[in-house]
Amino acid sequence: MTTKINVAFIGCGGFAKGMHLPNMAKNEKYKLYAACDIMEKAAKEVSKQYNMEYFTTDFRKILDDEKVDLVVITTRHDQHAPLTIEAANAGKHILCEKPMGLNAAECKDIASAVKTNNVKYTVGYNRGMAPLIRKARDLIKEIDKKKLIYHRIQAPFPETHWTHDQAVGGGRFVGEGCHIFDLLCELVGKPPVSVYASGGTFLDPDKVKIPDSGIITIAFEDGSVGTTLIASAGCKLFPKEATEIYCDGKAIYIDEFREMKSYGFEKGKEVITLEKIDKGQIAEIDELADAIVNNTEPPNGLVNAARAAVISFYVNESIRTGKQIPISKEDYIF
Repeated sequence: MTTKINVAFIGCGGFAKGMHLPNMAKNEKYKLYAACDIMEKAAKEVSKQYNMEYFTTDFRKILDDEKVDLVVITTRHDQHAPLTIEAANAGKHILCEKPMGLNAAECKDIASAVKTNNVKYTVGYNRGMAPLIRKARDLIKEIDKKKLIYHRIQAPFPETHWTHDQAVGGGRFVGEGCHIFDLLCELVGKPPVSVYASGGTFLDPDKVKIPDSGIITIAFEDGSVGTTLIASAGCKLFPKEATEIYCDGKAIYIDEFREMKSYGFEKGKEVITLEKIDKGQIAEIDELADAIVNNTEPPNGLVNAARAAVISFYVNESIRTGKQIPISKEDYIF
């Protein structure tokens, strides 16, 4: 590997252009090296904007390039597993946006490929790495008491969006809910033991054929409980996300990953306000760079990735069956 980590993007859509590309361009540990997209125009524009070495529509050119150290996969969800496996088999380190895969079999195959080839793997569960979420976790981690946590994520989610196509996007819980399931696991810090979900299709059922909204409750080994409301038929005039934490007579409220109010700790009431919303993407890529350079564990590696993915699969199963679904470590530690 060169002094900087040479990064190649597979997928040059809106998220890559709005988040990972500008963040990596500002991070001195990375060099934006190549771009790939099935739409040549998209790859060409990204390559030109960031002065990359080349662009291509053939991802195999990226994987065959010995100078590429890290592959960032920001494609539609059904391509995450096959591209991750091919990248691992090519000896590339990997940052793959969520979800890890669309089913447990894909997740197991990813874990096998990553372990066999001894590459670093990170999935894009950035919310658990958001500065205020980490601050909250640090405040409560030494309290040996059960925790009650609630997270809201609501917004209008278009009925025509490809995420609602189960074969392509996996549905709302698999495609985006995994973010929140990981966040709850990170805050509690104990293994999840069961999940129960109530919900269904709240958008037009003629257009959306898979559950898109619901209330999900995750029970943890120490008796803690995490609940999230995921609403696709939401209100754009109302804030999208908020987190509430209650533990041992103390409370924390985080509004849109920008402002945190804590009550009952040493400082009484404390308010922390960031200059802008920070959902953890900057920390994620910086810590991944350190893991690659120092050969240490990457953030959001295989266990965390599979843990939230499996919960998302069980959410759909719980809605379908109306039953609480047990979770064991064997379900996500492959």
